[in-house]
Amino acid sequence: MVEEVLLKRFWLLVAVFSLGILNACGGAGSTPTPPAGTSHFLVSSPANVDSGIGFSLTVTAVDASNHTVATYSGTVHFTSTDPHAQLPPDSTLVSGTGTFSVIFAMPGSQTITGTDTTASITGSSNSINVGAQAFPVDLFGAKGDGKTDDTAAIQSAINTAAGAGGGSVIFRVARYFTSGALNVPTGVVLCGSVEGPFDVASVNPSTTTVAPTLLITNTTGPFITLNGIGAGVTDLLFHYPNQVSSNASAPNVYPYTILVTNPGTEVVRSTVTNAYNFLDIEIGRAIAQDLFIGAFNIGVNIDNAYDFVSLHNLHNGVFWDEMANATYPTAIDSWVLNHGTALVVNQMDALVVHDFYAFSRYAGILLTDSPNTSEPGLRTVWGTGSDIDLENVQFGIIATATNYPGYEFTNVVVGAAPGLGQAAVQLRSGGTNPPDVIINGGSVQGAWSLGAFPSPEAGTLTVVNVI
Repeated sequence: MVEEVLLKRFWLLVAVFSLGILNACGGAGSTPTPPAGTSHFLVSSPANVDSGIGFSLTVTAVDASNHTVATYSGTVHFTSTDPHAQLPPDSTLVSGTGTFSVIFAMPGSQTITGTDTTASITGSSNSINVGAQAFPVDLFGAKGDGKTDDTAAIQSAINTAAGAGGGSVIFRVARYFTSGALNVPTGVVLCGSVEGPFDVASVNPSTTTVAPTLLITNTTGPFITLNGIGAGVTDLLFHYPNQVSSNASAPNVYPYTILVTNPGTEVVRSTVTNAYNFLDIEIGRAIAQDLFIGAFNIGVNIDNAYDFVSLHNLHNGVFWDEMANATYPTAIDSWVLNHGTALVVNQMDALVVHDFYAFSRYAGILLTDSPNTSEPGLRTVWGTGSDIDLENVQFGIIATATNYPGYEFTNVVVGAAPGLGQAAVQLRSGGTNPPDVIINGGSVQGAWSLGAFPSPEAGTLTVVNVI
């Protein structure tokens, strides 16, 4: 009997000793207990920050007198009144303190709260005034993985910026797949995080990330509508992943990539590949600048644009061939050479064009009547242009109608598409107002079946200092 009692005591001692070792080694029952005297957290932050911009936040474990508890090494979980804030992961304090990075998405008054993951120890920051500055789409749920539909997340960022009175909606270097359309209101600008336009030679933007990229599949209307004063697009790459390959006989038809419906808008430093139609400007006081345009049908269309429109440094190129590393011309190039126009100008008050380049198009520039017959007055345009280079085209410039005093282009270079060249500049009849065009300086190259400058069917064509 005595031996049985001693044996039970022996195994009890072994169990207690083993449990102590297990706890010491981090096994079951190893949850740390906050040091005695830890009362709450002090959460320190700047009083004023900008949305979309990172700032530092310090969390300190303190006692009831706000003295640091240096022995505290618990784990802190973070929450915020901003549901889209980029918060630190659950983190362990070292010697009772830690400094972390935070990014707010929502302007206004916000706070951050830290809570011990195992004990009732917590603390919140003072009210932080968040100014409207930048709205990264990733904070609103955009993945940028090239396959998740990011349309709703991007529109959410746009709407938040609009509600704050305007701001920059930021895209990092990633591929944002979209299935729908985006509406950009007053004061909101869609911005890439690095400066464009972008080089896509021998690169497929569908599978390789080279820039802040929007992959477009929408077919029901314009992908982006700039429908507010001061709205804009800058430093983005637009790509159509479902467009046909370069060996197809005709492209898939898509609506315009960007539609401009309000003044004071800008589309700058961006690239588009595989578009059918790219930019439709339906209002004055708009600027398009530093664009690489790969559009099968129409690069830029202007209509109903009372007041001026400025185009600067626009490059219309055959990007689909460059991406496929194909030998020019491919089958799709033949379609473009019989249908594509780099710039179509309808109704507007005044156009200014500088540094305009187009390669491999049916026509480089078309000056014609607006199809909108409901507008009062003349449905035509006048303006100026300089440093115009139109290469591998059937027609360089076609004009069917212009307003007074017409167009004056200086330093115009036009090259005929081999075996397809029709005319460097042709004035046609049938417009509401006879066209008036002056070409001052430049050169023409190649063979033109109608002659480089055939006699006008209507209006007046003046050509001087052209080689």
